[in-house]
This record gives sequence, structure tokens and C-alpha cells, in this order.
Amino acid sequence: MSDWGRYRNVIDWDGVITADGEEAEGEWREPLRQKLAGLPEQPGVYIYMDAVGKVIYVGKAKVLRNRIRSYFQQREDKGLKTEFLVSNIRALDYIVTATELEALVLENTLIKQHKPHYNILLKDDKAYPWLRITLAEAFPRLDIVRKVQKDSARYFASFTSATNLRGALDPVRRLFPVRTCRRDIREHDNQRPCLYHHIGLCSAPCAGIIGSAEYRVVVRDLCQFLEGRHEEVMQALEARMTEHAEALEFEKAAALRDRIGHLRNLSRKQAVVSDKLEERDIIGLACDNFHQAASVLSVRNGKLVGNRSFVLEGTGAFSPAEIMEAVLMQFYQDDAAIPKELLLEVAPESMDPVGEWLSGKRGNKVELRVPQRGFKIDLIDMAKKNAREELDQYTRVVLTRRSENENALGNLCRLLELPAVPSVVEAYDISNTGTSEIVASMVVFRDGMPDRSSYRRFKMKNQSGQDDYASMQQAVHRRFRRYLDGSSDEAFGRCPDLILADGALGHVHAVEEVLRELGVQVPVWGMAKDERHRSHCLVGDKGEVMLARHQDVLRLVASIQNEAHRFAVTYNRTLRSKRQVKSALDDISGIGPVRKKMLLTVFGSVAGIRRATVEEIAAVGGFGEKRAKALRGALDGKKGGPRVPAVSGRSTEPGPGSNDTPG
Repeated sequence: MSDWGRYRNVIDWDGVITADGEEAEGEWREPLRQKLAGLPEQPGVYIYMDAVGKVIYVGKAKVLRNRIRSYFQQREDKGLKTEFLVSNIRALDYIVTATELEALVLENTLIKQHKPHYNILLKDDKAYPWLRITLAEAFPRLDIVRKVQKDSARYFASFTSATNLRGALDPVRRLFPVRTCRRDIREHDNQRPCLYHHIGLCSAPCAGIIGSAEYRVVVRDLCQFLEGRHEEVMQALEARMTEHAEALEFEKAAALRDRIGHLRNLSRKQAVVSDKLEERDIIGLACDNFHQAASVLSVRNGKLVGNRSFVLEGTGAFSPAEIMEAVLMQFYQDDAAIPKELLLEVAPESMDPVGEWLSGKRGNKVELRVPQRGFKIDLIDMAKKNAREELDQYTRVVLTRRSENENALGNLCRLLELPAVPSVVEAYDISNTGTSEIVASMVVFRDGMPDRSSYRRFKMKNQSGQDDYASMQQAVHRRFRRYLDGSSDEAFGRCPDLILADGALGHVHAVEEVLRELGVQVPVWGMAKDERHRSHCLVGDKGEVMLARHQDVLRLVASIQNEAHRFAVTYNRTLRSKRQVKSALDDISGIGPVRKKMLLTVFGSVAGIRRATVEEIAAVGGFGEKRAKALRGALDGKKGGPRVPAVSGRSTEPGPGSNDTPG
């Protein structure tokens, strides 16, 4: 794969392919045939681009020459999707690979990178929550993460939302009281146990109540439980209960007896799909004329432990084999829990390379099977029913909401007398803390839905006083300056159809002044509020447009305004928290970056430090009683130390607090 670079070649036929009918078709066929004659007869990946160089399709081929040429041949089996694709192709890039497996992996990587319009994409592309156990620590802890790292931790994923995961975690933690805090805990620590210990959700290794060896046994049992090995866990617990009873440790034996009972009740709630201790995923599909859906059922130790479903928008023209391959490659790209066996409704296009790729990721053989009879067909039917339910729900909810948004945007276009329906709406809001932390938010709505990947935030530069108009102008100027400079940032790289400024006519005129200076033409309206701070009208040069009688437009504008306000205020709070934490700790003698991090890790916030006793602060590594007393004195306002509000030292805003940063 290191030789890919020297095989790269671009064929540009700009202006050759046209959509002018059969007469034009003859003009480009012969020149194109000559250019395509040099394609290699080797496996690889091909990339189609449109007139502006944007990647619109990525595909793989066992023989590049044959596969690419097939797109431009007159064939009766050529689908409507392929015809649309070919009509938009203006350039081709291809990469030769050594094997078909390398082509498969590279294709999936490029699809994930470019998200081409004509490829199959799992539209439910959110990061699912994982339950992580940090085995490398002396006292491992539980936490919920969104990304699997290549570390020594164990990852378990059976839930479709963090809310569901947290709801199911409480009963599990009562059975296996493993800590979730970020305290730096060592053997024989004597810290004060937190509330979780008192309510039975943590065994408090920080207080020395449980030793590392006994704690590791609890962690081992938890891992086995999450793997679905419930019977093994119960047998181990019963053996330990007997040992405690024989040693006359009746309280410990009773606690284990209760835990076994709870575990048995919890285990009964899981659906049993086999009486054998099997490990497999089952994948079924459902489709209508426009969209397709896939459902992945996870079976561990014969019990159904998870279900994830995805909708693949606009893929009605793809074959089931193409859909299955895309689901396998994209679903298991970052999945750390690939089972030994996959039951598939249909075989993927490249059965052997996909199986080889999955086996390589798992570390041993993964079987791909397409069952034809027996109880495994019943499992496929179960997956198909889940996929059908997901597709029906998508049709009912998502498409209904999309239709409502289209109507609202159409009515908004009519009310504001816009030249076209505003597909892309940008909204701006300002937030400040007096004369400090002056920030602006930019939120983007596409087709009436928030496009959070395009949100951007701005920290005002060279502005000392509070001036909403100047702040709004600076944010808009920086945003459209980057647009005119040809920014590669997708959020700045295109012009919106409508700009909404949070404020009245003065804010509108401030934005319009900047746009005139830059030579950008975009309609601008202000989102005004009543005394209850609810959206009630839009203001512009053409006057006021009252929204009380247009509930669909009011609902849309209110959601845009609330989102712009939320994003601006959240960034403002993030910057304010950083400033307050800095003034509270960094200005205290003897508290450097390392000790500050240790304090915030142990106590969570400045408020937590102020609530702690001198003895608890002194117990933190590297402090001691003398430095702990000095710190408490400074935080309490003694000896000239600063006194600050109790705020968290952790930002709730994703990403760094830098200028023009993504949301």
C-alpha cells in the first residue's frame, strides 16, 4: 500500500460529458474511450468528482479497467442512480492496491472522509456510548465514553443512548460497586468516601474500605457480567458466599446472597434466543421505494443484549448486497466488539474480503453466514422486523417533521418576500459578562433542521467595551471574510440564503453594513422578542412581520433563536469559568499547574475544594498540612487571597475555547 502514490492518475473530461441528449452523447464517447484505455487491470479504488472537484462517489474494483468502463457503456441494467451519477462526473481519480481487501479498506476510509453524495452512508452516524473499564489503573473505574481508544481499557457497547446506558447502569453498580470518580487512589488511602458509597453504588477504595485484590475481583465479575456470562458470575459469587459462611462472616455472606438474588432477577429480564452459549450478531434489512434500514441484534451467551438500527436515506436504488456490505464496513469500522459469527440476511458484494477484514480486526476467525433454514432464519426475521420498525418510525417522525419544516420555510419565504425558499439559514447572537467574555455564536439550520457540525463561535478581538452592534459586525465580518477568501471550512465555504440576527432593526442595519462593504448579498432580518423573551416578530427594512398567526414559522424562528442564544451563552460561561478558576487557584502561592490539576481532579471544582477540610486537602499527593492551610486561607479570603463564586473547572462546551471554533 506504500506504492499507491505513484499509481495516482487524474483523467479530466470537463465539458465532454453533457446532459444534452443523444446527439451530445456521440461527441464525448470516442475521446472518453481513448482516455479510459489506459486504466490498469488491477484492483483498486476509483473516485468520481463533479465540476468543482467535490468527491461524489467512491468505489472499489477487482479490476479497475473493467469496473470504471462499465459506467460509461450503454447497458439495459444501468439504474437511475448510475445515470444521475455519470451525468455529474467531470473528473476521475484512481488508486491501485495490491489486493481486493486493501481496496475494500481504502474505499471505506475514503467514504468516511468525504461522505460522497452517491455512496451509501449510515445517516444515524452519531457516536454511540460505550461503557469503559480502565483496567490499567490500580483501582479501575467505570465511565461512559463516545470513542474507543487503543488502550488497555475494556469497552462494552449495548446501548443506543447515554440516557439508556445511565438508566441501566445503576442496578449494575449496585451488584458490582465499582467507582466512577476520577480520584487518584492508591492502596490504603484514607480519603472521605463520597455519596455514592453511602447509597451503595461504590465500594469506596478511596477510604480504604476495600483492598485492591478484593476490588479487582469485583471488577472481574463486572466484566464477565457485561460479557453476558451471568452463570459464571453467579457460581463464583455462590462459592465466595459459602466461604464467608464457613468462616462465620455472616454479614458478608448475606450481602453476597442478596447480590446473587438481584443478579438472577436482572438476568431473567434479558431475552433468551438460544440455550447454547453463543456469540453472534444478526443483521437484517428493510426497504421501501426511497430508503433502506438495517438492524444489528447482538447475542452474547445465548441472550439478546443489544439492538442498533440505522436508516440509510435515499438508498432505495441500491441492491441488498451493496447495502449489507456498507453496513458491515461502516458499523464495524470502530467497533471493538466484533463477534465470532455474523448472521446476514444477504451476502455482501465482497464476501471473502469483508470476512478477512473483520477477522483481522477481531484477531481471529469471524464467520459470515447467510442462513437458509432452521432457528437462525427466525433470528434474521427478528432483525428484519426491527429494521422495518426503524424505517416506519423514520417515515412517520422524520419525514413528517421534514414536511413541516418545508412548509414553514415556504411560508417564511412568502412572508419575507424572499427570492427563493431559504434552504440554509444562519443566525447570530451576542453574549457577554459586562465588558468581558464578549462572544458571538453562529448557528446553521439546513432545511429547517440544526446542522451542529457547522456551528461556529467567535471571541471578540480588540474590543474593550460592551457594544452589541460592533460585536455583531465583527463576527459577521470574520465569517464572510473567510467565505470570500475561499475557506475550506464547510461552514464558511458557502453563502447562506438568509441571515437572522438576534435583536431589532439596529442589529439588522449593523449586519447589512458589513455585507455591503464585502459585496455580499444575503437577506437580513432581526428576531425581536416580547417582554417574556419569546419570538414574536421579524424586523427588517421592509417593516415588521408578526408571527402570532403563523405558528409553523413562529415555531421554526423560535427554535433558531433559542439555539443561537444557547450556543452563545454556553461559550460565554465556558470562558467565564476558566477565568474564575484561574483567578482562584493560579494566583495562590505554591499552587502550580500540576497541583491545580490534582485538586480539580480530586474535588471536581473550586467549590469542592472550599468544602473540603484541611486534612482532606493535605491528603492529596504533594500537599501536606502547611500548604493545605495556606490554600484554605486564600480561598476563604484570608491573607489577601481572592474570593470567587463556586464554579466548575470543567467546560461543558465541546472543543477548545479558541476563536472561530467549531461547535
